[in-house]
Amino acid sequence: MLVSERDITRFPAEGQRSFPSFPVLSSSNSHPRAGDALKIDLIITELEVGGAERCCMELATYLHRNYHAVRIISIGSPPKPPRDAFYREVQSQDVPFVSLHADRAVQFPLAWWRLRRLVRTQPPDIAQSFLWHANVLAASVYPSFGVALVGGNRVTEPRTSRHRWGKWAATRMEKLVCVSQEVAAWTSHIEGVESSKLLVIPNGISLSRWEAASQRPFRWPDSLPKDAPVLLFVGRVDHQKGFDVLIERIPKILGALPEHHWVLLGDGPERVTAERQVSQTAVAKRVHWLGQSEEVAQWMRRSQLLVLPTRYEGMPNVVLEAMASSLPVATLEVEGVRELLGSGVSEQAVGKSDWDAWEALVIRLATDRDRANELGAINRQRVESTFALHDQLKQYETLYRTLIR
Repeated sequence: MLVSERDITRFPAEGQRSFPSFPVLSSSNSHPRAGDALKIDLIITELEVGGAERCCMELATYLHRNYHAVRIISIGSPPKPPRDAFYREVQSQDVPFVSLHADRAVQFPLAWWRLRRLVRTQPPDIAQSFLWHANVLAASVYPSFGVALVGGNRVTEPRTSRHRWGKWAATRMEKLVCVSQEVAAWTSHIEGVESSKLLVIPNGISLSRWEAASQRPFRWPDSLPKDAPVLLFVGRVDHQKGFDVLIERIPKILGALPEHHWVLLGDGPERVTAERQVSQTAVAKRVHWLGQSEEVAQWMRRSQLLVLPTRYEGMPNVVLEAMASSLPVATLEVEGVRELLGSGVSEQAVGKSDWDAWEALVIRLATDRDRANELGAINRQRVESTFALHDQLKQYETLYRTLIR
């Protein structure tokens, strides 16, 4: 059963788009009663630190608090420190967590067999998958047992080899939730998924929890002067996030900003090579590698500018977190950025792959502190008015109830 017209509204559009507007489910229903609970599976590739993983964790804890019998099913093994913050959170909230212990592609048949056995013996009322691997695995199992499946697309996947499988998985889903209008348009145009199956539920953030986290004590590097203005990068150290461009441009940017220092939070396959490159430059002492960190909120509170030279996204959570921290952003207009920044996008993002313009944007925002502060305040106001976490999570719950009915 699909969502009826009376249950949908439209995502607020700002600016001109060359793609259609997809529906967003209304979240006007009241909280469930204990006797009205659903059995819900949330299946994800793994529960390490990331945007989709955060959504899965927050959705699981929200549903659990509202009486639903929810369990998280991870294809991969439980994450290990320092990438286990979300896993520890669901454990602390007593949300059931099941691992299929399939950490390599050759173990996919084993994951399929284990998931089938689990669903056959303990079937849920509905299942929600996140990310490509989980979408494909869930689509091959849940519909076979008559369980309604909702998929999740959170990024514009550039690997064409995955498009056909993505389209196949969508044919077995009741709905496919996209994190932004641009991801929905991409899913329709590139993967060929029928538009009637697509629904947009954007990311959200809890301002109270984020502010509380930003006030906690955190580790300050001895090599970083206490009064230094900080440029901040948060994310995976890989090609998608434009880390190669970042490393190439750091010397020139810091050369134009002699008082600034750069703090890098995150880890990934390119870090060793990148560290070696930076160590050979004249600005090496002003670049601080802190690795994977749970102190993102604290660093955003202390920084002057979030810098994100990403190549493609869906709706980058790190930009939403910066906005919640009243922090301006220097990024590229990739998927979801316009929907996040709204009217502030023209001063905080440049065209895709326009690295010269992006470099100039970083320097301009770092130099004009008054305007940067104004943009940070605008960002904060937009988060307060548009991206409340409870509202977004409620939309998932409403969708599940509509499909079950």
